[in-house]
Amino acid sequence: MPDARPAVWAGRLAAGLDPRAQRLNDSLRIDGRLWPEEIALSRAYGATLLECGVLTAAEHGALLAACDALEAQLAAGTATLVGEDVHSAVEGALERALAAAGQSVEPARRLHTGRSRNDQVATLLRMRSMRLCDEAVEFVRELERALVAQARRAGDLPSAAYTHVQPAQPILLAHFWLAHVAALERDEERFGAAREAADRMPLGAGAVAGTPLRYDRYALAQRLGFSRLTSNSLDAVGDRDFALEYLNAAAMLGVHLSRLAEDLVLACSPGFGWFRAPDGFSTGSSLLPQKRNPDLFELARGKCARFLANAQQLATLLKGLPSAYQKDLQEDKEAVFDTADELERLLEALPPAIAALEPDAAQLARALTPDLLAVELADALVDEGIPFRDAHRAVGQLWSAAEAARVAPAELPLPDRTALHPLFTDARLAALTVEAALARRSHAPGAGPGSVAEQLAAAQSRLGLGPGDVLVVPHPAAAGTRPAPRAQRPAERPPMPASPDGERREDGTVIRRARIEDVPAIAAVMARYVESNVLLPRPVSDLYQCIREFHVAEQGGEIVACAALRLLWRDLGEVRSLAVRPDAHGRGLGAALVDAVVADARALGLPRVIALTREVEFFERCGFHVEPRDAMPRKVWTDCVKCPRRHACDEIAVALDLVPGASEEAARQRRAYTLPVPYQASPGEPSLPVLS
Repeated sequence: MPDARPAVWAGRLAAGLDPRAQRLNDSLRIDGRLWPEEIALSRAYGATLLECGVLTAAEHGALLAACDALEAQLAAGTATLVGEDVHSAVEGALERALAAAGQSVEPARRLHTGRSRNDQVATLLRMRSMRLCDEAVEFVRELERALVAQARRAGDLPSAAYTHVQPAQPILLAHFWLAHVAALERDEERFGAAREAADRMPLGAGAVAGTPLRYDRYALAQRLGFSRLTSNSLDAVGDRDFALEYLNAAAMLGVHLSRLAEDLVLACSPGFGWFRAPDGFSTGSSLLPQKRNPDLFELARGKCARFLANAQQLATLLKGLPSAYQKDLQEDKEAVFDTADELERLLEALPPAIAALEPDAAQLARALTPDLLAVELADALVDEGIPFRDAHRAVGQLWSAAEAARVAPAELPLPDRTALHPLFTDARLAALTVEAALARRSHAPGAGPGSVAEQLAAAQSRLGLGPGDVLVVPHPAAAGTRPAPRAQRPAERPPMPASPDGERREDGTVIRRARIEDVPAIAAVMARYVESNVLLPRPVSDLYQCIREFHVAEQGGEIVACAALRLLWRDLGEVRSLAVRPDAHGRGLGAALVDAVVADARALGLPRVIALTREVEFFERCGFHVEPRDAMPRKVWTDCVKCPRRHACDEIAVALDLVPGASEEAARQRRAYTLPVPYQASPGEPSLPVLS
C-alpha cells in the first residue's frame, strides 16, 4: 500500500490527529466513491490552470496522462486510494502516478491552486447528484413501462375499487395500473427539478470568500457538465439544497412505491386472489410449506421508511448549521449514496416482478359485488329528478334493510323495496350493471373505457411504447355518450402517396425522408422493439422534435421501417432507432435505411458514424467495424450513463469511417472526451479568455 501523505493541513497542526479522532474525521470510506468525479474535475481544472498560466502545456499534458493512468487503475481495481478524503487521496495518487512515469510531481502539487476542499466537495456532489437524478428518471420509466404493459394486457377487464379498504365502485383493471403510472410521472418531474437544483457550479467559491485566481468559470462549468454558476461564495460552499431535493424526490417515490407494493401484497393474498405472487419474485416459509410470500413487494414497501429517514436526516442536519461550510456536511453523502444504492436495487427488481403478474379473471369477477353499484342506483333516481341527498338516503336505507335481512338488495321483496322508495323496482335494480356504470364514466378522468383508452395512449406515447398522443374531444353538452378517442376512430386522411423525393425500389418500397405525419407510424414500428428491450424508448414528443433525423421505408402507403441519424458531436454521428416491421423482414430495408443515414452523414461532413447493436454481422455487411465502447465517450456520456441497462448492456459498438483515419484520430483525441459533458475547442478557435 502506498505511504499516506501528511494531512493537507499539517503545516498548522504538525502533530496530526489522535488515531481515535482520525477514525471519526476521515471520510474516504464514504466519499471515496466520488473518485470518477474527482478525476474529471482534475482534468477540467487542469485546463483552467493552463489557461491561467499556473501550468505549462507540458505540465498539463503530464497531468492528463497521470489522470488517465489513475482512472484505468482504479477502474480495474489495481490501485487503492489512501488519505483523509477523496480530494487529498486523488491528489496524492496523481503525484505517485507522475513519479512512476518519471515526471515531475509539480503539476499535481499545483492542482489545488485557487480552490478549496469546500468548493471541491460541493462540485463533486452536484455532479453525482445530477447523474443520480438522470438515472432515477430512467429507472422510474422502466417501471412505468411494466405498468403500462399490464394495463394493456388487462384490456376491458373490470375490477373493484376500494376506499377505506371497503368496496366502492367498479373500474377497469387498466385504470388501477395507470393510477400508479400517473403518480410515477410526478416523480419524474421531481427528479427533474432536483437535477436542475444541482446544476450550478460552485468552483471559484474557494473556502468561503472566493479565489483571487481569475478564469473563465463558464468554460470550466461546461467542461464539467454544468449549465449555470453559483453567484455567492458563502452560499455556494454550504448549499446542500440540491442533495435534499434529490432525497425528497426519492422519499416521495418511495411513498408511491410503497402504495403500489401494498396494493399488490393485498391483491396477491388469498383473500383477494386477483394475482398470484409471481415465481422468481416470491419466497416460501421456513416452517409453513404451503406459503407463497410476495416478499419483493413487502421489501419495496419497507424501503420507503429508509428513503424517508435519509431525507429527514439531511434536513435535520442542515437545520442546525450556520452559513458556509461546516464539517457536519461530511454526513450529507452517506444519505445520498444509501438512497441511490437502495433505489437502484429496488427499481431493477420491480419491473420484471410486475411483468410476471397474471390477473385471475374469475377472482376479479367475484369481487364485483352489488355494493359497487349502490351509487349507480342513487344516480338513477337523480335522473328522475330526485335531489341527490334524498336519493342517497333512500339507497342507504335499502342497503341497510338488505344487510339486516342478509340478502342482496335486489333480493328483498318488492313491497319492502317500494316501501322505502317507489322507484326501487325490479327493472331498475336489474339495470344496474358494471358495464353500464363504466360507460357512464368513460370520460376523463373516469375509470370507463374511453378515459382509460386516452390515458393508455398518452402513457404509451410518452414512454415510447406506441403512436401519437390522443386528441381529447370536449364532451358535447347535449350528448349522453362520449365520442371515441381519436386513436380508436378510422383514419381521417387517406394514406399519403409515395413521395417523389424518395428512392423507389424494385419491390415498390420507397426510401424517403420522414414527414411529420409519419410520427405515429414510426412510433408503432419502434414500439415492439422497445417492449422487447431491443431499442431504447423514444417518447413521441421526442420523435416530433427529431423527425428531421429520420428516414422511413414506405410500402403501399404504410411505414414499415425507419432509421435516424443523431449528431453526437461535430465529428460524430450515430445510427439509431433502426427498426423494420416483422412482416417486412428479408427485403434489405435495414441496409437501405443505413445507406440513407450514412449518406446524410457524408453530406454533413461527418468523419465518423457509430452504432450500438446486437446485430453485429448486419452492420459489418454495411461496412462498419467493431470498436471498444469506451472509445466512443460522446455516446457513453450523453446516453449510456442514463440508461437503466448500462450495468448489463450486451450491445456491441461498431463504427464506420467516412474519412480515412477518423477512428485513429478519435483515439488520439479520446482524452478530451472523458468529462461528463465534454468540451472541445474547434480547430482555430482562440484560447479561452482569462479575466484579469
